[in-house]
Amino acid sequence: MPRYRFFVSSQQDRVRYPRSFDLADADAAKDIALQIARVFTEVVPYWGDLSADQRNGFMIEIVDEADEVVLTIPLEVQDSKT
Repeated sequence: MPRYRFFVSSQQDRVRYPRSFDLADADAAKDIALQIARVFTEVVPYWGDLSADQRNGFMIEIVDEADEVVLTIPLEVQDSKT
C-alpha cells in the first residue's frame, strides 16, 4: 500500500501532520485529509474569528511517496459543511 503524508498549509507556513498513513489509494487519503481538516477547524481557538478570506488560505495537502502533492483540500470548504 502507498504511504501518504499530510500537511496543514497556509500562505505563510506548512506544517506536517505527525503521522503518515499506508492507504489503499488517493480516495482513502482524501477521507483522512477531511478528518484532519474537521479536527483542525474544531481545535483552533480563533478559527471562528478569522474572515472567510483568511480561512481560504488554509488547506490540507496530501503528499505521496514520491513527494508529489496528490490532492489539496481547502479548509474553508470543509468548514462550510459543518
